[in-house]
Amino acid sequence: MSDIAGEQAATLKALLAERQFNADRLNALTVHCERMRRELDWDARLSIAEALRRDPPTGETVLLHSVLFQLTGDLYHYERILHYLLLGGERVGPQLMHYTYWCMARQLFLTASAPEKLGAFGPCDLFRFYEELVRAVERRWGIVPPRHVPRDGPIRRVAVLTNQFTNDQHQPSRDCFDYASRLQDDFGLDVAIINCNTMPLRAESLFVPPMIAELVADYEGVFALKMFGRQVKMASFTDRAFSKEKLTTIVGAIDGYDPDLLVTFGGANVVGDLFAATGARPVVCLPTTSGMTISLAHLVLGYEEGNHTEAMPALYRGPFARRFRPFTLGFSPPPTAGVGGALDLGDEAFVFAVVGTRLDLEVTAEFLALADSILDRCPGAAIVFAGEVEQLPPRLKAARNGARMRSLGHLRDIRAFYRRCHAYLNPSRQGGGGSAAYAIAEGLPVVTLAWGDVASVAGAGIPVPDAAAYVERAAALVADPALRERQAELSRVRFRTVGDRHRCAERLLAYGEEARELLRADAQREDRPASSVAE
Repeated sequence: MSDIAGEQAATLKALLAERQFNADRLNALTVHCERMRRELDWDARLSIAEALRRDPPTGETVLLHSVLFQLTGDLYHYERILHYLLLGGERVGPQLMHYTYWCMARQLFLTASAPEKLGAFGPCDLFRFYEELVRAVERRWGIVPPRHVPRDGPIRRVAVLTNQFTNDQHQPSRDCFDYASRLQDDFGLDVAIINCNTMPLRAESLFVPPMIAELVADYEGVFALKMFGRQVKMASFTDRAFSKEKLTTIVGAIDGYDPDLLVTFGGANVVGDLFAATGARPVVCLPTTSGMTISLAHLVLGYEEGNHTEAMPALYRGPFARRFRPFTLGFSPPPTAGVGGALDLGDEAFVFAVVGTRLDLEVTAEFLALADSILDRCPGAAIVFAGEVEQLPPRLKAARNGARMRSLGHLRDIRAFYRRCHAYLNPSRQGGGGSAAYAIAEGLPVVTLAWGDVASVAGAGIPVPDAAAYVERAAALVADPALRERQAELSRVRFRTVGDRHRCAERLLAYGEEARELLRADAQREDRPASSVAE
C-alpha cells in the first residue's frame, strides 16, 4: 500500500472510530470517502475495505457498511444493512427504513455500485425492503386509506402525487406541472398536485453519504401554483419528519379530495403506494427515469417504449412484468428568449455542450479523460459545461485541454444556450433525459453511451457501445459538417416523438381507465359469495 493510501486509510479509521457523531463529523467522513474514491485506485480501496471488514473500528452496522460500499461499490454491504434493519423487527421504525431506502436508491441512481450484483439487487433486495417499508407504515402506524370502488363514468378528478416539487428549473417538477396542467386544460379534468415532500428532509441514521432533499418552505398548504402562464392547484406538506402524523394528514387530504385516479410521479411514493397496496384507489406510476422503477402502483409505465423488465432475472421479474405498460414520458420544452446572451463560449468554431444538475458527480475523471481525447482530435473545438457546480471548475483547469473547457454554472435559458452549440455530450450517468430532449429539440446531435435516460431519449442508432466509439463519433461531427447536419435532422425528427406530451397525457388517461377496471374487478370478486367463487 502506498504512503498516500496508508495515510488516507488511517484517517478513515480514525473518523469511523469517533464515539460522538454530529452533522459536521458525518460530512467530514463523507468528504474523505469521496476523496478516496477520487484519488485511490480500486485495488487500493478494496484492500483498505477488507482490512476494515476484518477489524472494524466501529460497531455501527449502517455506518460501517455504507462506508465500505463507498470504497468498493460492492452491494454486499447494502445487503448487510438491509438484513440488519429487517431483522431488527419492531425496534426499527418506518422512518429509519424510509431514510435508508432513499440513501441507497440515490447511490444506485448515481451509478456508484459495481455491476456484479446490480441486476438482482434492485428487483429483489431493494424492492422487497421497500414493500416491507410500506407494510410497516400500514401495520405499525395504522395508516390504511379507506377503500373506494371506482365510480361509473370516465375519470373526472386526478391527484398527481410527487415526492418533491421545487421550481421551474427542476426537471421533474417541470414535468409534473406540465402533466397536471395538460390533464386540466387539454382534457377538462379537475386536477391537483399533491406535493408530499416525502424524500428525506432530515438525517435519520449514520448513513454515508447522508441524503437531505431540497424543501421549498413557501410551498405550504393549498394554493394556486403558477408556471409558464398556467395554473394548477397544489396541496403541499412541509413537515420535515417522515412520521405517522405527516402521512396521516396527506392520506386524509387526498381522500377528502376524492380523486378517481392517483398518478404517482416518479417511483417510491409511499403515500400513493399505500393507496395501491390496500386497494383503496387506482394508482398509475409515471416514472421519471429509465430502467427499473420501484412502485406498488397497479400499473407502472415505461420511461420509453421498450420493456425493461425483460432484462431482469427471471426469479424476480414477475411483480414488475405484470404491471408494466409501454409508455414514453415525453418532454415539453421550456420557454426561451431565443438568444444566448453574453456567454463565454470562447473563440472555437465548434462547441460541445455538457448539461446537468449534478455535474460535480457526473463529470468523473473518466469523462474528463474522454473530453481530453476529443479535444486532442478536434483542435477547433471547445467543451462547455452548463449547470450549477462547486468542485468542477478547478478540475477542468487541471485537465490537459483545460484551456478549452469552460463551466458556465446554472443557465435559466437552456434552449438559447443550445442554439449557440453544435453537439451534446453525455457523461456516463442514469439521468439527463430532459437536458437531452431540449438539445434534440434544437437540432443538436447527441453523443452518448448505450444506457441511461439520454440513450433512451436519443433513440435507436444514436448510442455508441464504448469509449473509443464515443470519441470517434464526437470527432466525426466536428470533421464532417454534412454528417453533423444529417444527425441534427435525426434529432429534430426524434423530438417529434419524445416531444408529443399531449399524446402522452392521452395515453396516461387510458392507462388510468385500465387501472380503474382492475380495481373494480377486484372489488367484484371480493363481493361474490364464497360458493360462487369456488364454482
